[in-house]
Amino acid sequence: MRIGFRFVVVLSVLLTGATRASAQRRVPNTGMWAVGGSIGGAAPSDASLSNGLEVAGHVESYVTPRISIRGQLGGVWSDIVGRNFTGTVDPVYVNGNIVYNWEGGVWHPFVTGGAGIYHYRAFENGAGNGGDTRPGVNLGGGLEYFYNRRGTITFEALYHAVSQVNTPLTTFNNGQFWTVGVGIKRYF
Repeated sequence: MRIGFRFVVVLSVLLTGATRASAQRRVPNTGMWAVGGSIGGAAPSDASLSNGLEVAGHVESYVTPRISIRGQLGGVWSDIVGRNFTGTVDPVYVNGNIVYNWEGGVWHPFVTGGAGIYHYRAFENGAGNGGDTRPGVNLGGGLEYFYNRRGTITFEALYHAVSQVNTPLTTFNNGQFWTVGVGIKRYF
């Protein structure tokens, strides 16, 4: 009788532990937050600007397990080429996006779109520093790979549509650019 009672107690403890583990919240889930960052390359559409480095960070809030609202801050560094002067044009952007992701086990593909403010810092030899601020939109997508329950590696490509950009020496008629980056993301 005593062995039977101990068996029932041990079995109850094990089942309680299994129930707690299976009842853990899914990731991502409604009400969760995520913080991430990425590094990659940028390809401006204007022929007078070279490809450059891109760095971005973001914070996300999940409205549902599939939909989040994301705030993103990023910057790009591009050299001026093919003009009679040298320098750099470096957009810094703050965007608000909506992100939709699909459940795929450890892989979660996603699409995103939003709008923001783009400030183009210009450093042109012979003219000093200047800048231009323009509204813009972005559209893109990518993949998240869950290497553990709350940590992911991200792969993302975004198209940033911005109109012409004025600098002290010239006007760049095409302020649009692509960014491609790899990063990390942590869920809370």
